[in-house]
Amino acid sequence: MKRMLLISLLITMFCLTGIVNAINLDEFTGKTLDKMWTYRDPLKKGTYKLDGGKLLLDLKAGADMYIKGTDGGVCFLMDPPDLANFSVEMLLNVATMAGDKQAPACHAGPLFFNEALWAYSAWGPYNAGQDIRLEDCVGGSYRWRNETQIAVDVAKVAIDKDLYLKITKTGNKLEFFAKGNVGDQWVSGGIDEKLGPNYTKGNYKVGIFAKSWGGSVDTSFTFEYFDIPEIPKAVDSHGKLATTWSTIKN
Repeated sequence: MKRMLLISLLITMFCLTGIVNAINLDEFTGKTLDKMWTYRDPLKKGTYKLDGGKLLLDLKAGADMYIKGTDGGVCFLMDPPDLANFSVEMLLNVATMAGDKQAPACHAGPLFFNEALWAYSAWGPYNAGQDIRLEDCVGGSYRWRNETQIAVDVAKVAIDKDLYLKITKTGNKLEFFAKGNVGDQWVSGGIDEKLGPNYTKGNYKVGIFAKSWGGSVDTSFTFEYFDIPEIPKAVDSHGKLATTWSTIKN
């Protein structure tokens, strides 16, 4: 009898583990942004709402985030976990009110951001679906694709309605990934070691960015989930996500 009970308990734990692992940190349910987020919009270029399990962002033209002193981008930021190695992952939909193609002169996706040093790594689809790329900055020094040498071309991952994006931090190394479907293998755009030393405990945030620059138009983005898989998660008795928030805050 005891053996049977033990087997039943192990099976139950295994099943529950599968459920927990399938939960994302934020699936944007409800009507208000979760308290883990800080919305940063210094020039009031964005408006957002939660609807149907999605975070919808309308972004005005000219919402640029560039070198120090050019601070018009929109960010959703949170504290990273107290871990040397972790990843951030999200699902982005680039479809706009004008159609299914990304608008010109804009960039959006996951972000690492040290505001005090004005150091950031911005990864995502770029300029009307030209490619998926890393652009980054420290103070007054900005790097485009030809300098970071980190990108995924559309021949490998299409930029259409759904685009999965991931940044993995391993010590001071950041690796950047993309894929087009949930069941696909992640495609690496490359590894960067220059910006990593700027992201140390207590001095940076992670999250989502969206920006636009000269030649841009008013556009929109849809974010369907954001996750840090290494953070423990559980479901409460009401079916709500109960994140172990101390993992992030401590």
